[in-house]
Amino acid sequence: MQGNRCATAEEVAVLRERVARVEGGHDHLRDGLDILSRQFSELRRDLTQAVDDNAACTRQEIMSRVDAMSRNTHRRDAEVSDRLARIEGGIRLANWITVTVIAGATTLLSWAQMGDALWRFWTHFLAGGA
Repeated sequence: MQGNRCATAEEVAVLRERVARVEGGHDHLRDGLDILSRQFSELRRDLTQAVDDNAACTRQEIMSRVDAMSRNTHRRDAEVSDRLARIEGGIRLANWITVTVIAGATTLLSWAQMGDALWRFWTHFLAGGA
């Protein structure tokens, strides 16, 4: 039978030193993981903020362009409406002139026919009524 051997004070000191190194390494790893976790959280926060900022900037640019397009569209609509109003005015004026000329010509022709008829009547009446 073998007997139990007791560790010497020197062996116990070496074991304690090894345990302390392992515990120190464990603490160092835990601290490193905590630092990495914090850095990852900060990175995620910064990335989220950057994405939100870019999205806001993009929305603002898009809305600015939409507003500019809308202003241009309203300006063009106003120009087209003005042109159409001028064209309508010109057509109305042309129609009024045409109707006036036709009415004047018809009136002149009517008066001319009436004058011719009266002239025939009077010449016929004065010539002897035959």
